[in-house]
Amino acid sequence: MMIRQLMIEYNLEINDIRWYLSVQYAGRLIGYKEDISVLAQLICSKKLEAELYDMEENYVKTLEQDLKRKIIDESKVREIFSAIVLAKKKRFRDR
Repeated sequence: MMIRQLMIEYNLEINDIRWYLSVQYAGRLIGYKEDISVLAQLICSKKLEAELYDMEENYVKTLEQDLKRKIIDESKVREIFSAIVLAKKKRFRDR
């Protein structure tokens, strides 16, 4: 089963994946709280910008490739998508 088919099954849109990844990145950035200079370097070097550019499309593409190469299996994708569904529900519940 392909990633886009699973997205339909889980009623996920690319924006839901973007939200999920944004929450993940936000948590990571909060981790730099104790070392602002490392965060500043990440921003200044444009590494953060490169990571965030089309992050959701790149994520879907990587999932698809990993699934085809059998690096991950369908159950792992379903686990990830279940986490994305939870993040989606929380997003709209917290509004």
